[in-house]
Amino acid sequence: MPIIEVKELTKSYFNLIALNKIGFTIAQGEAVGLIGSNGAGKTTLMHILIGFLGYDEGEAFLLGKRCSEMDISTKQKVGFVPEEHGLLPWANLLELASLYRNLYPEWNQDLIEQFIDEWGLQPEKRLRTLSKGQKRLTELALCFSCQPRVLLLDEPFIGLDAVMRLKVFGILNELNQKQGTTIFYSSHILPDVERIARRIIIIKEGISLLDSSIRDLHEPLESLFAKLYDLKSETGDPTTIPNG
Repeated sequence: MPIIEVKELTKSYFNLIALNKIGFTIAQGEAVGLIGSNGAGKTTLMHILIGFLGYDEGEAFLLGKRCSEMDISTKQKVGFVPEEHGLLPWANLLELASLYRNLYPEWNQDLIEQFIDEWGLQPEKRLRTLSKGQKRLTELALCFSCQPRVLLLDEPFIGLDAVMRLKVFGILNELNQKQGTTIFYSSHILPDVERIARRIIIIKEGISLLDSSIRDLHEPLESLFAKLYDLKSETGDPTTIPNG
């Protein structure tokens, strides 16, 4: 059974087609990077998979359950970090950890304490007072401590400095390669995708342009993306995907 299965998935907002007959499957233990500019449909796809959004046509399944009908026991096996900060701004990490401990059967208290220590988190500060990077690290630490079978991460590295990015890369690679956690994540920064993903899906304006293992690519990912997006070479560097 695929961990994620998407079939001819279509989603529209009024006259705007956000996803246009997208289809793919992701197997247990895969690490797949989703690439596209702002407005390409990445966040819409993530929100459908986690059950936040419905869809117009096609089907979407996560852990064998239809995403529009996911039960609590399935959601407890999935870790999700949205692009925009989604945690309660008036709460602190300790309060959130207490909440998560009651919601997720696989919660690991030792792990969250390890993240607090090693990542220099500020567990007693309200989230609204934290920097963007500290908020993101708090979200990731809580997500990882739930020990989910599947990670859905929408732009998970936003706000992180170079040192913390490397630490998070290390955790994600360990979860994927040693524990078999399935990872599906998006990023605007192409080298970040290659650090974790073994396979990429590139979408543009809701349409899938490419679905390939990285080792099967016949040219560097940056060059391939620029070609598929018909980017001009004024900047000479498509490493960071432009907005729009």
